[in-house]
Amino acid sequence: MNKIIVVAIAEKIGAYYANELNQFFGDDVQIDHVNTRSSDLSVIGGYDMVLITTHTIINLIMPYVAKKAKVLKVNKNLNPVGVERINSLPFGSEALVVNVGPKTVSESIYLIYAHGRTDLELHPYYPGIENYKELGIILSQGELDILPGYGGKVIDILNTTIDVKTFLEVIAFFKLDKKRYLNKLMDRQSFKSDDDDGVSIVISERSMFDNIINVLFENLNEGVLIYNDMGVITTCSSSVQKFLGKNRETISGRNITEVIDIQNSVVFGEEPSETILKIGSTPLICTVLPKMTFGKNNYGLIILKRYNDAEIKMHMYKKELLEKGHRAKYNIKDIVGSSPEMEKIKNYAVRIAKSDSTVLIIGESGTGKELFAHAIHNNSRRNKEQFVAINCSAIPENLLESELFGYEDGAFTGAKKGGKQGLFESANGGTLFLDEIGEIPLHLQNRLLRVLQEQEIMRVGGNSILKIDVRIIAATNIDLKQQVAGGKFRKDLYYRLSILPLNLPPLRKRGNDVLEIFEKFMETKKEKVNLSDNVKEYFLKYSWDGNIRELSNCGEYLINLGYDNVEIDDLPESMKNQSVETAINNIDPSMTVLGTLKTESFNKDTATVILEILYDMAKQNRKIGRKQLSSQLREHNIFLGEQEVRNKLVILAEKGLVKISKGRGGTQITNNGIKVIST
Repeated sequence: MNKIIVVAIAEKIGAYYANELNQFFGDDVQIDHVNTRSSDLSVIGGYDMVLITTHTIINLIMPYVAKKAKVLKVNKNLNPVGVERINSLPFGSEALVVNVGPKTVSESIYLIYAHGRTDLELHPYYPGIENYKELGIILSQGELDILPGYGGKVIDILNTTIDVKTFLEVIAFFKLDKKRYLNKLMDRQSFKSDDDDGVSIVISERSMFDNIINVLFENLNEGVLIYNDMGVITTCSSSVQKFLGKNRETISGRNITEVIDIQNSVVFGEEPSETILKIGSTPLICTVLPKMTFGKNNYGLIILKRYNDAEIKMHMYKKELLEKGHRAKYNIKDIVGSSPEMEKIKNYAVRIAKSDSTVLIIGESGTGKELFAHAIHNNSRRNKEQFVAINCSAIPENLLESELFGYEDGAFTGAKKGGKQGLFESANGGTLFLDEIGEIPLHLQNRLLRVLQEQEIMRVGGNSILKIDVRIIAATNIDLKQQVAGGKFRKDLYYRLSILPLNLPPLRKRGNDVLEIFEKFMETKKEKVNLSDNVKEYFLKYSWDGNIRELSNCGEYLINLGYDNVEIDDLPESMKNQSVETAINNIDPSMTVLGTLKTESFNKDTATVILEILYDMAKQNRKIGRKQLSSQLREHNIFLGEQEVRNKLVILAEKGLVKISKGRGGTQITNNGIKVIST
């Protein structure tokens, strides 16, 4: 984890700048702060970068700074609101400037003059100063508790903000994603006064260009071209000159399409794009950001980077994935349901989409977990990248590791020549959706935890670490806390996955959403099926063990049988036969199934059908596995996958109604189970 500590003389100042850094970098960098007056400075040794607010404390902190850590002085700038207040002062005004000490008050005066108000006559004031002028105007940078006591008109020009150069230094030091932060950097430069004389705009834009190129891109050996709204190159980095074999003078002033082989539709497009260019014999990844704002004008930005063979292959593979359809198909508007609870959940999903933190979607089978995963990706900054999904329970345990992490040539018998990318690599830059995460084996849980913590992987049979940038969305229909308690799921992985939990309610708790979803299903199928009032009421009270999947199966059943006006007798038999409750409750109260079935979302009719199938097998002296049981349940219009069947069998086994054998022993009904269906 990237870690920065802000060191200031005063607690309030350190907290202020730490908060500003937190708002800019979010989860990418851990930001803490201490002060030299009351804090234990030895904690500084645990941080990668130390930001100091003044040079006067450098000797105090250096004994505690780690050897490889970078010490950086915070470059400051006036707050835009404060600038407006300074500009409102009459020409030639005289004012007292207030700050905590002689060094900081000198810095405040310098910033005001640097902004252009050299006509003002400014005098310093700080606690302890012996002689100062009692002036009618007092300028304070948020330090309202240390004002002189004589009175005067106080104008709070607010605390200084961190200058863009400091942010660029941090981005370069930690090698953070440049494109992700570029718009934020532009926003920090976008404050404009109505009274700008034009000269200050040019200076501001030129300064921004130089800062970006010299501090950020030059340090990362990337070529940068900036062009104006006419497509004319205004500036470029030295790396571009090396790539193109031309000097700056022969590049600047020419149209971008004359310098590199790129179409006008890309240069003046609406969306960022990425492609591979070949300049001479050198392949370059070309990233085009066509809509950027510098000062008051629109510009475009092109980043050229020399990639190695592996990175070129990765880029081509990502492009191939997108062309094959590895994109998120659904958005929030595709999630049907207007109940208050669902509206709240959809709003929450949009909010958490803006983060890169891991999401854990929890809900019964058929509640729309994958639909929400698609929607979260499509509302995130990664929405132009690939969305890769895998069902962890659908892949054999011995293959799951190589599917996720990939493998090197010769890693195992039957391995593909040249090796193979895993899904983490395939999803690099985008989102990886891990469905049925509760089924991942313990030995892989440890590897997954490392991916979440370090954002790096190692292929099976490999010995090199690969850095990746992937957002993880996981989903489960089982209680992971219970799995943790039973030692089947790592506690640290659970908490790492559930940073942003999203709980989806079962269909039976969504009220009129049932009817809304049914109508939408019929609209999609271009069919018209009218439900009687009795059926609508029945739908609202029905348990919907299979949730939306069961509802859509019911709709398809009614379409296939040609029912235009539906009564209760027209519904599938599996929906009408819910009479098993009485029989189940006749068993010894200590093993009552009804309460458990309700809490586990287990339709009593499903329980009865499972027990009846197992009883038929027992009478034939035959065993049955989950796959065959799932197939036979479909004949009763009950649609459950193998994992869902397993979950139901576990519940029945806990109540003593069935016995689950290990290996190929299958599942057998017990005497108590026979009593239930015979009652």
